[in-house]
Amino acid sequence: MRSRSGSGNRVVVLAYTEYPYDPRVRREAEALAKEGYQVHVIAAKSRGGPLVGPLAGVRVHEVPLATRRGAKGRYLYQYVLFGLLSAAWLVPLHFRHRFNLVHVHSPPDFQVFTAIPLKLIGIPVVLDLRESTPELARARFGLSTESILFRALVGLQVLSCRAADHVVVACEGIREIAITRRLPPDRITTVQNTVVVEDHRPTAEELRRRLSLPRENFIVHASGLNPERDLETLIRAVARLSSDFPLHVVFAGEGEPSYVSKLRRLAQDLGVANRMHFVGRLAPVDAQALVSLSEIGVVTSESNPNADLGWPTRLSEFATFGKPLILPRLKSLSAALSDRARFYTPGDAASLSRELAAMLFDANRRAQFAKMSQEVGELVAWKRIREVLLSVFRALRRSPSNQGGQ
Repeated sequence: MRSRSGSGNRVVVLAYTEYPYDPRVRREAEALAKEGYQVHVIAAKSRGGPLVGPLAGVRVHEVPLATRRGAKGRYLYQYVLFGLLSAAWLVPLHFRHRFNLVHVHSPPDFQVFTAIPLKLIGIPVVLDLRESTPELARARFGLSTESILFRALVGLQVLSCRAADHVVVACEGIREIAITRRLPPDRITTVQNTVVVEDHRPTAEELRRRLSLPRENFIVHASGLNPERDLETLIRAVARLSSDFPLHVVFAGEGEPSYVSKLRRLAQDLGVANRMHFVGRLAPVDAQALVSLSEIGVVTSESNPNADLGWPTRLSEFATFGKPLILPRLKSLSAALSDRARFYTPGDAASLSRELAAMLFDANRRAQFAKMSQEVGELVAWKRIREVLLSVFRALRRSPSNQGGQ
């Protein structure tokens, strides 16, 4: 594939993720491909099986390493091993394709150092902070801000950002914390988490039949199943609702088997197992079709240092489809959305249940918040976010320092 603007637009993307199922990495890579860039992605091995041929114009190279959750040692081992393996892929690929830009996704932030050999010969490097690794570690491992590990991760983040020519962040919360760590604001661009609406989604009837879903109203959680999502609170909240409104919950995603079993046991103990539907991980187009059928856009999350910064992709997806939003009362979301959404207290099932009932039983309220949700969806529409992303790459391609990468 040759670039519409010549042969000089060649990008390599490094991401410790399963590429087919990572909406941010895939969305940004495909945007570049549609713009005429030659795009290669180096990613972890997909559990869905090896990829054959390009995906939407993007050539994916999978290293022999699958992503896994675990303890601190497991994460460190996998991050370091992926860095070594991706470096082993990167240099030979560069000699074959002569890349002009490198796009590195975190976590981990220090994955950016894999691109140093190309940076040394004048090729610009973009670091994409979809999460802030120090805060992610605090949330998962209960670190204090005074711990040696947290301070080390902050130091690595600062060094990683300074090693990049430009830093892209997934939300304003991450931008603000990067600035407090003395990264110049003019080297940071916010590329909000959002969604691309698929043109050929399955119909509601097809989805219900294929996934054995009821015809009653349901809400959808289409993301990973892990404790950070506050899913126990969601199940408890639905169990508190009046039986006059037969609301079901569809969980579309994967998680640790022990945690999924815990959720199933909780639903059984509360007498709502027949209203909880675990359909596993779906293809992106099916997951998006399912989200479009959700009665309300419910996003649940624990309150922790990482969540307090974030803007979940699920939020943008619900807003894109104009679903009235019920969100956890977290610092970044409350500040950004104020009265455009309803908020519950994380971990408080009674709080969430009250918000669900108020939205479900009041058609006027539901319509009012659906309208405001559509306004949010317009603000984070992919056609707008895409131009912000592309402007970063165009500016770096024009910079004098990139002349060595021609």
